[in-house]
Amino acid sequence: MIELETDVALLRRFVRDLEATSPRELAARPGLDRVTDEDREAARFAWATRIVDEYRSVAVFSELLQLLTDLEAPFAALCAVQRLIGDELRHTQLAATVVEWLGGSADLSIDMRDVGLPPRGTQPAAVRALHIIQRELVVAEEESIFILDAYRRASTDAAIVATFDVLLVDEVRHAAAGRALLAQFHTGHLAEACGDALLELPALAADDRETLRAGYRDTAIGGPGRSLGASIELADLVYPATRLRRSCIDARQA
Repeated sequence: MIELETDVALLRRFVRDLEATSPRELAARPGLDRVTDEDREAARFAWATRIVDEYRSVAVFSELLQLLTDLEAPFAALCAVQRLIGDELRHTQLAATVVEWLGGSADLSIDMRDVGLPPRGTQPAAVRALHIIQRELVVAEEESIFILDAYRRASTDAAIVATFDVLLVDEVRHAAAGRALLAQFHTGHLAEACGDALLELPALAADDRETLRAGYRDTAIGGPGRSLGASIELADLVYPATRLRRSCIDARQA
């Protein structure tokens, strides 16, 4: 687990700057007076898992930024990915905050080492970047909207709902950014560098979406901690995103 606090005043300033980019303010801590230990522990573990999930996105998008830099991608594309990295860092901190609300992480083993993608080997840099954008942004971030929306609607605690609100607004923007970044690879030198890999994207996307949705269905089996964002049932999963809050959909324009 990485150290989330610092005594260095200058570094704390950067943390505050990052926190200021959040699209929503969090509510007060969850009300745990009527929450059973089983529910709280289930939720604490679920949110601890999300720490690693969010940190994985930091690693993946950091690799994407390096690839795009080497490929001389447009400046706006570099700015977009740089912001995505910041958002995922903020999400990591957000998940860790919820874990602290629910009892802390001192007794948990949260391994955040080597959470990125496997080495690309001989895969060309342009194809690697294309696949990260397609699979991790266009598909995975879009699919995460549905699962986060399901957990948000299942939750009843105000602080947890507010936390999901932040994640949802950001994920909608990330998915939209993914499609804008993907468009950069359909023209110019980036398209030339990708070659036939562009033709493989529809089939790759279909397979990835079904794999993700199958995984979501397998885990939507109910259980403790529902009110705190730890469990959902199959009926909670709604496709397409017709149940999303209007404020989240509007984030596409942000």
